[in-house]
Amino acid sequence: MLMSGMYDLSVEVTGKSLKDVALFVAQKLATLDQVQSTMTNFVLKRYKEKGVILDDKEQDHRQVITP
Repeated sequence: MLMSGMYDLSVEVTGKSLKDVALFVAQKLATLDQVQSTMTNFVLKRYKEKGVILDDKEQDHRQVITP
């Protein structure tokens, strides 16, 4: 994955809204004695998932301009 920020351990959290995710991190993860700090980052691009390389051959839909 291409991700913003630095991390020691990456935990992927999904929720119905950004507020749900924020509350989970603040109330469940951050309160654990073993957790020193949390930082929220966003996945910018996913290259590989569960060992499978994601082949994103997105076609270029721009109009070709020739002189």
